[in-house]
Amino acid sequence: MQFMVLFSLNRDKAQTPPAEELREAEFERVRGLYMEGLIRQIWLRSDGSGASAIVEAASADAAAEKLGGLPIVRAGVLQASAVVLMSPYWGFAPRSK
Repeated sequence: MQFMVLFSLNRDKAQTPPAEELREAEFERVRGLYMEGLIRQIWLRSDGSGASAIVEAASADAAAEKLGGLPIVRAGVLQASAVVLMSPYWGFAPRSK
């Protein structure tokens, strides 16, 4: 199943940019989850308020558990504010005439 995950910046914990070692640990873990097939796409929100990702997992709980292990999430800088199950878009399906 595919899920859209919205990450929100925790303003209380994000007063300064994360330390370089925390950022590097995050980059490494995200790359690992991409290689494992969990993360399909990941995007930063251009307003700086967080990120969003398309992930593939057996359940919303499984996705949240894996993403909860991200270093920046564990540090409280970001939080997964929503994990939403996605459904196919019907507009591309063949239509009867």
